[in-house]
Amino acid sequence: MPAKKKKLEDAVEMPKADTAAETGEEVVGADEVGQPPEEGGSMQVNPSDENVPLEQGTAPAERRSVRNNDLLTISDQERGTTAEMNEAAKWNYLAGAVHRKSVLSGIMSGTEMLENGNMVATIDYEGIRIVIPVREMTLVEWPEDAPVPVQVRARLGEMLGATVDFIPAAVDIRNRAAIGSRKAAMLDRQKKYYASGRVKPGIRIACRVVGISRGRLVVEACGVETLISTNEVSYDWYADVADLHSVGDLLVGRVKEVSYDEATGRYSAQISIKAAHEDPRRENLKKLVPKSNYFGVVTGVNDGVIFVRLQAGANAKTKLYRTKEIPSIHDTVSFHVRRVDEDSGVAFGIITRIIKRHAKLR
Repeated sequence: MPAKKKKLEDAVEMPKADTAAETGEEVVGADEVGQPPEEGGSMQVNPSDENVPLEQGTAPAERRSVRNNDLLTISDQERGTTAEMNEAAKWNYLAGAVHRKSVLSGIMSGTEMLENGNMVATIDYEGIRIVIPVREMTLVEWPEDAPVPVQVRARLGEMLGATVDFIPAAVDIRNRAAIGSRKAAMLDRQKKYYASGRVKPGIRIACRVVGISRGRLVVEACGVETLISTNEVSYDWYADVADLHSVGDLLVGRVKEVSYDEATGRYSAQISIKAAHEDPRRENLKKLVPKSNYFGVVTGVNDGVIFVRLQAGANAKTKLYRTKEIPSIHDTVSFHVRRVDEDSGVAFGIITRIIKRHAKLR
């Protein structure tokens, strides 16, 4: 057994895995891995096929052959599959993925502390629980005898509900246990997309939101995790980036810069979400009529300047207000537009009244 697999099994105290037969399926590509079908899907499983392990003691029920020509008969294929057959097919596919070193995707469902003191993350893959040791969930390195860094624990907590890639490391079909490595999947993605030159500045790239930290998005783009600041998320002004996106969202961004660290052999990237889309501000500003009032929400207050996101789809700012109290973030206000600056993409005016104070300030 390779040292890598042995190390992962020791971390989660996994029982010795049974040897699973190869499924013989070809991998079309890391992005097009043949996923096991949902229940009622098109994959059909023949219970007599030796390559499909069934639960012991759950042999397929005997079917009586119907010879009466007046009755409509149903073939095994037309009968579909049972829940047990689908479960067996998924585990068989997962066992084959270990040998193929296929990159699969699942939902991060939790973090747990095992009896031996090791921290693990649990991934839901088509209803199957995949255990990933904490060291295999991130590219961050720390000494073997040191506790899990606080920032790593925090990042894992933010990732709950995120879609992540992993490579199965070992599968025990009999005991229904499986372990994997997200780190291996990330390095595989980096090799495929970054080392090959497919990811370069200016290209559009798919980004998975795997966390929201201090008002910034944490995304994974083809095996690289990066932070995206609020001003690179949207052309519109928002008080909190969580008002726009949440963990689990799939976004399209544009690569601004790609770097390679020779010491670690890993890649990093700077990505902008808004740069991948057209700027809608000019068209929305043309809809505003000077000397008119518009409904909006305060998105920020900085050095006396109040930033407002108008419901009409434009950004506005001012230092003036005709209210007894200073408008605060998340307040709903009435904004009187005095002029529109298309070059800067901002409307200027004055806040005439506070329509509704934010709930936290009442």
